[in-house]
Amino acid sequence: MACYNHPNAPTAAHFNRCGLEMCGQCAQFLDQGEYCEKCAEVIRNEEFVKTQTREFNRPEVEPVAAKKEEETFIPPTRRRESDRMFIWLGVGGSSTMIFAAMLLYSFPLLFETAEAETLRVETQRLEDCRLVFEEISYYLRGREAPPASLLCADSNMPNLISNAGGRFLLIL
Repeated sequence: MACYNHPNAPTAAHFNRCGLEMCGQCAQFLDQGEYCEKCAEVIRNEEFVKTQTREFNRPEVEPVAAKKEEETFIPPTRRRESDRMFIWLGVGGSSTMIFAAMLLYSFPLLFETAEAETLRVETQRLEDCRLVFEEISYYLRGREAPPASLLCADSNMPNLISNAGGRFLLIL
């Protein structure tokens, strides 16, 4: 058997709908099966009409959100003014908070009390002495004599280092 459109090509399918025989190039392959070009177009049109009819005949449902909007409608002029007010309040509040944060960051001692300042100074003095003693310990670990300039300014006596038999002793 030969193709209806191509007499030299062998038949790939026989169509029950129209009775034609076609080769693989002429056959249209749809989800429902194999069809000739004219039958495939008719089937596509039938499917399109079915889907459109279903969409057209679907009952209309009124959205619930539309009803709520109608009930709580506010005139646009009043709403815009209140929106502008909230926007400017937000911008002003944010700017104030940023300014206050920058002020506190730039001047951390601005609101410090006398007791807090005394405590801060004492803590700093202790930290400075600790760092001096830590530097002295680095010299001693390397078996070197620390320079005489390494002194803790807050101690009442000089920091003396003596060499006793290869061992360094720190006298506070």
